[in-house]
Amino acid sequence: MAKSVTYSSTRGCSTQKSISFRSAVMRGLAHDRGLFVPDSFPTVSPEELESWRGLNYADLATEVIGKFVQEDEVPRDILAGIVKKSCAAFRSEEVTPLVKVDGHYILELFHGPTFAFKDVALQMLGNFFEYFLSTGSNGGRLAVLGATSGDTGSAAIYGLRGKKGVDCIILFPTGRVSEIQERQMTTVPDDNIHCVSVDGTFDDCQDIVKASFADKEFRDHVKLGAVNSINWCRVLAQTTYYFWSYLRVTDLEKDVKKVNFSVPTGNFGDILAGYYSKRMGLPVGDLIVATNENDILHRFFSNGEYHRENIQKTISPSMDICVSSNFERYLFHLSGDDS
Repeated sequence: MAKSVTYSSTRGCSTQKSISFRSAVMRGLAHDRGLFVPDSFPTVSPEELESWRGLNYADLATEVIGKFVQEDEVPRDILAGIVKKSCAAFRSEEVTPLVKVDGHYILELFHGPTFAFKDVALQMLGNFFEYFLSTGSNGGRLAVLGATSGDTGSAAIYGLRGKKGVDCIILFPTGRVSEIQERQMTTVPDDNIHCVSVDGTFDDCQDIVKASFADKEFRDHVKLGAVNSINWCRVLAQTTYYFWSYLRVTDLEKDVKKVNFSVPTGNFGDILAGYYSKRMGLPVGDLIVATNENDILHRFFSNGEYHRENIQKTISPSMDICVSSNFERYLFHLSGDDS
């Protein structure tokens, strides 16, 4: 039987190496406060990629995720069921349809329950949590703690509401999320959903989450789990629509060999999924980081500077982040996968 990919922390702690997919998903953040990254990358050959062209979104996503998650972790029929159930929450049969606007292809990621791109990953994460809890993890209990600048919170809540064994606590910065997103979060009546307004910024909320994970006694007592894109499952789920969009573009553009992606970027999780897709063998050309005034990533890629500045409040609050958590994963790979 083929073995699933294992994961290790970006910070190199010896007790946080060769961790199973189940454990990486349930822990969220590594116990040394690093982020879990794959110990190896499965590859997709051109022939295999072409064989996926006729698949619907759920079946394609099952194939992509199945490259990392083999039968020793999740039986294939269970995996397919988790993905299919997750995709059923979307208003479009294509889940993430591709449209052409003024000569550019646009991937529509707003057909989920909360109209946020994060619905793709968080519907899957919620269903993976439920499966793992029902099959012995954590004694059947999980307290999910998350920070949001807007769309993560509502998408997490709609992915976790009503899930057996899960309590979901979302921190959001007072006055710094849109009115619609705040209402999406604070009007859900399910008993397992709890929202906390924090006097500060998204980074302050994220610092609370990271400090909670660093407190071993507290973490173990409440059985803490993560829902932010620090959770590997989030990034893995997002790789699926890079494969989907590549196949849909090349359905229409027969001469195209590589596809470039421009990705609005805050916490670096979405575009990181594109980078991982490229490492798997997807013919990706350029990955373009699109940012707003909170441009720490632009400054890094332009002149090598990566330092915190005060957050600027913008019309795109989900991108109002001054330190991108997932960037640590990319730096780990830039350093030769050496912590």
